Amino acid sequence: MDTAKNTYPAFEFPASELSAFAVTIDFFSISLKSGKIIHFQPEDVQSFYDWLVAHGIRDIQKEEKAKPAVISTSINWLGWFKLKNKTTK
Repeated sequence: MDTAKNTYPAFEFPASELSAFAVTIDFFSISLKSGKIIHFQPEDVQSFYDWLVAHGIRDIQKEEKAKPAVISTSINWLGWFKLKNKTTK
C-alpha cells in the first residue's frame, strides 16, 4: 500500500477520487466522486477495507446501521375515522 500517493496495489483509482463504498464478502462496490460506480475484488479484503477507512472513504453500510429507525406517532387515516366516529356519536 502506497499511502504517499494514496493508491492501493492493483487498484487503478487513487483514494482522492473515491466517495463511498459497500462490501459484500470479498466484492467492493465503490462510488467515485464523478458519480461512476466501479467494482473491485482485492486479494486481501481486510487490507483493502482498512486502506479505504484510513483514507476517509465512507462505508455506506455502516451509515445505514447508524441511522435510527423512524417511528411514526401520527394516527393513520383508518384510525382517524374510527376516532372521529366515536366522538360524534
